[in-house]
Amino acid sequence: MSIMAQISLPPWQEFYDSTRNDIITTTTNSVLNGKLYAMLIVALGGQALQDVISRSHLHENGLLLLQELVQTYRPINVPQVIAAKAGEFWLNTKHLSTESVDSFYNRFHELLDDLD
Repeated sequence: MSIMAQISLPPWQEFYDSTRNDIITTTTNSVLNGKLYAMLIVALGGQALQDVISRSHLHENGLLLLQELVQTYRPINVPQVIAAKAGEFWLNTKHLSTESVDSFYNRFHELLDDLD
């Protein structure tokens, strides 16, 4: 299960902003924030764990750690990812001879949703 999915469940839902579908930026619940930090440390391994442990400003701050992990390890608008998605899109836009216009239209819009 992804961290975001867990954050949307009790007791972690206190850290989840459902309007933004993201985590909150600050909290006054230091106990739960420390538990989030511990959960993330257990989930990490290798070089990522070493990097986190070496950053003293992250110690026991689960929200800040999660925000930094997302910025570090979730690629956003990486040219290779964009190129791969665009290539897949154009390969899948051909109208098949066995396909109705309606099913082609539906499939085309599903591809556009995937690009978002």
